[in-house]
Amino acid sequence: MRPVDGLDMRLDPTLAPRQAPVISFRQIAAVRLLQLSSQELETTIAREQMEDPAFEVEARPCCSRCSAPLDNPLAPCPFCGAGSVANTDRVREEATASYEGASEAADGSENWERWEAPSGAAGLADDDDPMMRLSSTLSPGEALLKTLSLAVSSEEYPIAEYLVGCLDHHGFLPENIVDDAADALCCEAEQVERVLEALQRLDPPGVGARGAQECLLIQLHRLREAGRSHPLAELLVRDYLKDLAFRHFREVARELGQTPRRIEEEWEFIRRELHPYPAHGYDPDMGDLAPTAAPVRPDVVIRKSGGNYYAEVVERNRYQLRVNQEYLWARKHIAAIGCDEASRTHIRSYVDQAQSFISALHQRWETMQRVSDALIELQRDFLEKGQSALKPLTRADVARHIDLHESTVSRATDGKFALLPDGRVIPFDDFFDSSLPVKKALREVLAGENPRRPYSDEQLARMLARQGIVIARRTIAKYREELGILPSRLRRTRAGAPKTAPASPGTPSLPSKVSKSARRAPVYAVAR
Repeated sequence: MRPVDGLDMRLDPTLAPRQAPVISFRQIAAVRLLQLSSQELETTIAREQMEDPAFEVEARPCCSRCSAPLDNPLAPCPFCGAGSVANTDRVREEATASYEGASEAADGSENWERWEAPSGAAGLADDDDPMMRLSSTLSPGEALLKTLSLAVSSEEYPIAEYLVGCLDHHGFLPENIVDDAADALCCEAEQVERVLEALQRLDPPGVGARGAQECLLIQLHRLREAGRSHPLAELLVRDYLKDLAFRHFREVARELGQTPRRIEEEWEFIRRELHPYPAHGYDPDMGDLAPTAAPVRPDVVIRKSGGNYYAEVVERNRYQLRVNQEYLWARKHIAAIGCDEASRTHIRSYVDQAQSFISALHQRWETMQRVSDALIELQRDFLEKGQSALKPLTRADVARHIDLHESTVSRATDGKFALLPDGRVIPFDDFFDSSLPVKKALREVLAGENPRRPYSDEQLARMLARQGIVIARRTIAKYREELGILPSRLRRTRAGAPKTAPASPGTPSLPSKVSKSARRAPVYAVAR
């Protein structure tokens, strides 16, 4: 290349040393394991055990409440006194196995009459009938379909199956379900209407409705048949439900020739006695129609002893990890074994893989231990006095305190839960949520307000400022929405009824907003 303006433009490739971070496979595996939740880690360990013959794991029995290790899985937990899941599962398995053994001998055998439940099984339910215990294994929707099948003919059973299979998380059907079912099953719309009416006569009251309005009307119809007629409530639900939701009592009262107080009394009756979403919290004898949330299992248990707090990583006590001794011996004496190259590669790879996985797990537990110890030290007042003593804290502060990267602290706390000494299970995010003291103070102020004159957001901001909590009105509105508290206009009541009706089982108040994911979640799906 020719020089330009006296400059030499020749390209002369040379090698220059340069330092760059290199992440090993073990570090990548440790990072991936650190960010897993306890359920995901349990699945990962089970998969690793199946894929790697050199990896061995033994799960110790733990308390279902505080996750403390149990020496005797049949005895109560020595820490919290709760019974273990292992005991209940063992008794249930014995009852099922004993029942199955008796049923196999029932063909031509008189021993069937002498079948007895194993010791301890009677405490599982009030009814000692084994068939009642086995019936509880019905999947969601199957119990409802089984009951509906008794009210329809065999020709209408496919329609019943179709309708039950279309029920959503709330127990509702689509608005055009009649036409859809008629087109899909090539039947008359009158047949679908007949089966739909039979479905809507079943429990829970309102199941099979095509929206909250029809659900409330079905329940009011049930009350009228039981001799508790409320004609004004039926009129309000049928023609003025949206106006009532926005508490336009004066306008509705003017149209109906009633007093606003009378309209509000009927509205409070609707809120207390009726259930807008029938599937929520319903638990009939024949099976759960609404899924119950699994209890949260803590990842870290924070205990108090002698005025001091200490943390225990549950997984460290739950799992015993080791490499298979035969594989270890073969790996150590691989030169003297005299096996072929393929066998040597097999032994080396699986032993190295097992050792790397165990090392990554220990690193996960060590990181979680360090982060938990730092949170105990930095948020000690929160553990002793509650949410009002929570200090502003970030994950970067914890990272600097224990000399780790902020992303490592984030992975160690994301999706993890801690059991506090007072028995509460909270997410680790609560240790970093500086809004908790403000929300607690906000709830305390709202608990003492007059239901006839509820506080506005501006008044709440001034009242909190007098307590030393300076916060903007828009932030008050944000926290109020996060707590599920309505605006002042919608909290006002003139009827003298309580602001929030006492929640009875299966009868929650009308929610203001339902997430799209909850709307789409199918729980009545029936296998076809």
